[in-house]
Amino acid sequence: MLAWLRNALGMSSDSGQDGLSAVNLGHGGFNFEVVGEQSYQSHLRKASRGRVERGERIVVGCRLRYEINSHTHGPAVRVEAHGAGTVGHFPSEQASLYAAAFYELERSGRIAECQGVVVGGQPDKPSFGIWLDFKPQLLSSEAHAPSDG
Repeated sequence: MLAWLRNALGMSSDSGQDGLSAVNLGHGGFNFEVVGEQSYQSHLRKASRGRVERGERIVVGCRLRYEINSHTHGPAVRVEAHGAGTVGHFPSEQASLYAAAFYELERSGRIAECQGVVVGGQPDKPSFGIWLDFKPQLLSSEAHAPSDG
């Protein structure tokens, strides 16, 4: 039952193909804005599958990954939507605050997940965007928790 629910919400199973176990960092509010979506419009359109244009609210599972920014060579946080690839990044200020915790989480064999809501795709706002259900307090506690594996 849990596997079906996670699949329906676009979340991965407890252990994905990359061998990392999932850690949910959401709390029910889509109030964390992602940036850089203009570079990933085709990925967001893929995540929407035409449903946003029909007025549906689209919630997708997202993975939050540590990376090094190729321009600044500083820490960054990449946002990947389930089945669509990269859809944006954390704003640089938040990335500098949270990237180290994402790094530690991945080093311990776990990966951060949360849900994202796709916005835009309408005649009055044709570009897509995404807002995350991300609760930073959960990241802080998970990054310092021992891994089950």
